[in-house]
Amino acid sequence: MRHPLGKIATTVVTVPLAGALLFGAAPASAAPATSAAAKTSTVKAAGDPYSTFSVKVTATKKVKRGGMITYRIKGLNKGPWQADDFYFGGILPKGISGTIYYDGPKGTKCDFFPDGFWCWPPYVLEKGEDSWLTISFKLKKSVKGTVKADLGVNSWDWPTGSEDLSRDELKRLGIKGWYFTKKVKTTVVG
Repeated sequence: MRHPLGKIATTVVTVPLAGALLFGAAPASAAPATSAAAKTSTVKAAGDPYSTFSVKVTATKKVKRGGMITYRIKGLNKGPWQADDFYFGGILPKGISGTIYYDGPKGTKCDFFPDGFWCWPPYVLEKGEDSWLTISFKLKKSVKGTVKADLGVNSWDWPTGSEDLSRDELKRLGIKGWYFTKKVKTTVVG
């Protein structure tokens, strides 16, 4: 959810002041504990993600050398706010041959970024809504053993006015991103 910075700053300043005003007549030993509790809850709330996700990932368990692997990612926005900048995907295994195929809600777009292969649907997820993505690709015939991936959802805390910035620019500016991912393995046989 886009939070106006002024509103956040007002909350950070107002909560400790309100606590001091409400408990001004309390004994001196009770006042510091109340003020510290108010500051702690305010700081913790400011550090939490705007949207947390519950993630389920299914993967092909075994594949022949040169075979096709398919990953299915489902993410549920658990809130507390709507998710307006989120990506499905993650770090794919080494040894991919050819094209990566993906399927998601209509209008989903994908690209490679320094931290993996990520896709974004063209809409906002309200608290309690979910979305999905399927990724498929072939492995090179030379790949042996076990291949690993780290897949799920990457959610960003957009400040107002940053809607058109790229992921790289958000990172450069220090805007927080949150990863909700699961590690999956596929055994290459034969």
